[in-house]
Amino acid sequence: MRLLLFLVFALVQLAVNGQTAAPTAKKGNRATEFQMKEGSYLAFAQVNLSMGEIGFQVEVACEHKKSGSKLEFRIDKPKGKVIGTLDIPYTGDSTYALKLTGNLRHAEGIHDLYLVAKGGVAFSVTSFSFIHNY
Repeated sequence: MRLLLFLVFALVQLAVNGQTAAPTAKKGNRATEFQMKEGSYLAFAQVNLSMGEIGFQVEVACEHKKSGSKLEFRIDKPKGKVIGTLDIPYTGDSTYALKLTGNLRHAEGIHDLYLVAKGGVAFSVTSFSFIHNY
């Protein structure tokens, strides 16, 4: 069993693209965050979207009151099919957990998953997780 878990974790890759600098410590309790601006993205390779996931939870922080920014969930490439979108709210100096749930379009099988930033205002992603259907 341990060997199987090791192989699973060894095969799952996390790639951060479009990032201009390494994550930095910020004020508040946000120890690590990824700065997102128009066109930057986080990439997760070979995600099996047919294993009971019904959505995603993303914790974000945005210090601009008129955000207008969005986080798009795309598959296969950064300009691939959109399977969902989240509006990024003003959070001030804290983080908010946003959930994208429901029937995700074109989201069955194994795909590369991209979280792509859209809009003119920068924001931060502090965590990302799958929401499972138990």
